[in-house]
Amino acid sequence: MLVSFISALLLEGFSYVLHLRSSFLAQFEDLQRGALQEYWFRSTTSAIITDYHDGKHIFKGDEHSFSGLTLAALDQNIGVPTSFTWKMEYADGIMTLRYQNSKNETWNVSYWFSQAGSFHYMAKDGKWHTSWPPKVGLKIPQIPRVIQLQGQRRNKPLTWIVKLSENDETK
Repeated sequence: MLVSFISALLLEGFSYVLHLRSSFLAQFEDLQRGALQEYWFRSTTSAIITDYHDGKHIFKGDEHSFSGLTLAALDQNIGVPTSFTWKMEYADGIMTLRYQNSKNETWNVSYWFSQAGSFHYMAKDGKWHTSWPPKVGLKIPQIPRVIQLQGQRRNKPLTWIVKLSENDETK
């Protein structure tokens, strides 16, 4: 009877350890996925460059998307100017963050169960705008100083802020 009691305790303890291990691995995988999603967004966004003043890929953005040229496209070698788009689309209770490459292929990068999600753009003077280029001012740089993504991760607010390279040109 004592042996069966000890065996039961050991099996229960072993079961608990396996449960903890699987829970830890799931959380670790979720953290890795979140870090990769953030890395993709940050790397492509921080490498945004200006286009020619009459180019067809001049940076533009609104609350739910922005597009332009980047030197760090997800599907090209680093250093090659490539057109791209980041956008958020809401459907059936789910907001999806998508990346669109130069071939118009769209990749779902992240999603959350809420309508919350927007992009904001900081001008050189430190003021935030919901679209770029802003409708005010005569000498607006082609790209903003900072881009902010507001969304959610695991039902909690998420904010990613990305500083773009310094560029004083107004094209």
